[in-house]
Amino acid sequence: MYKADISALIAYNFWADDRILTACEQVSVDEFTREITPNPGWGSLRGILVHALDTEYGWRLILQAQDASEIMDEADFADVATLRTRWDVERMAWLTYESGLNEVTLNKGYGEDPKASLKVWQKIVHVVNHGTQHRSEAAAVLTGFGQSPGELDFDTFLAEHPEYIPG
Repeated sequence: MYKADISALIAYNFWADDRILTACEQVSVDEFTREITPNPGWGSLRGILVHALDTEYGWRLILQAQDASEIMDEADFADVATLRTRWDVERMAWLTYESGLNEVTLNKGYGEDPKASLKVWQKIVHVVNHGTQHRSEAAAVLTGFGQSPGELDFDTFLAEHPEYIPG
């Protein structure tokens, strides 16, 4: 895996997160925190997004060989602004982490037994794909509230950010 490819995926991930958060800013706090039906497993729109953020946070810590035992509590995020502020911190942490990656580090394992683990690039792809799943759940809820986030496709991101297209 090439660093430019991972950089594009990380940028896409945060671009798509931002589109979801922007749509969330248009719903009421009640809609943001209310139990939803059908429940995709995280209770509320806030629950879905805190879980997605927690996953980005936790896997980054693991990849950086840091303690990842702390789990975010959705009750710590009373509103979208609080969640966005924390997500902005995570974005900067990911960009700092990404700046230290290269083709060698991306293609190595990680953790206590690097030979038995996935490669770093594979785990980053997992994090992006995990975010895609939960953003799609959030997008469905938001659309039900009349606040569709619009297209979240990777090719839409690339059309808006041609600097990530090689060549």
